[in-house]
Amino acid sequence: MKIISSLKNKEMINKIIPFVDGITLGCQFSAYSDNLYSVQEIKDIYQILAKNNKKTFILLNFIMHENDIDDVRNFINEFENEEVYFIFQDLGILRILLSLNKTKYGVYHPLTMITNYRDLKEYEMFSLDAVSLSNEIPLKDVELCSNYCKDIFYLGFGYHPMYQTYRYLLSLYKEHSGLDFTNDNLMLQEATRENDRCPIIENKYGTIVFRNGVISNLEKIELLENVKYLYLDSIFVDENKYL
Repeated sequence: MKIISSLKNKEMINKIIPFVDGITLGCQFSAYSDNLYSVQEIKDIYQILAKNNKKTFILLNFIMHENDIDDVRNFINEFENEEVYFIFQDLGILRILLSLNKTKYGVYHPLTMITNYRDLKEYEMFSLDAVSLSNEIPLKDVELCSNYCKDIFYLGFGYHPMYQTYRYLLSLYKEHSGLDFTNDNLMLQEATRENDRCPIIENKYGTIVFRNGVISNLEKIELLENVKYLYLDSIFVDENKYL
């Protein structure tokens, strides 16, 4: 199992390197991420990671429109000379990677969609680096899947998106309700679930609703031994405390 982590800021990279096998970086095509980095910043971080034999992953976790295709292809081509990996959930990005002969650098992460080993094996034909399993299934089922398929990507710690759309739901609600509020630190609460408050964000790529609370599978990590990548998102509570 390889541990990969998000990176909140460049100053923390030397603190993270001893504990992980790779780092994920947000970019201009990240719908949600700890931080967004420019192409040059990613290349600079890549050089540091490569010297330490660590992998670099770029989050392309947005829902792509037709007019984004050329921009995404050009962005991926910016890393022609770097061995970076791309975590994506839109199958349109898979088609771009196929056209560039770069599927071996792709990690398909469609959130809740893949729930069993038969689903996983459907993607073997694309020779991807890894495919993610849903966090909605029991860990015993994850363990079973890892017996059949070794190239599994799995969220071990962090906030889990349960709904994503390119619609601007907060803006629409603000317009129709007449309420005036900022889009920072908002929670979605259902009328019948008073104790279940879900973080919700809106940006230029639409709206994402996350599950209430942080998912942590670290206490049962032995069930995930055959997973290829265990992803620890938002692993740092602050700059001085490592979980």
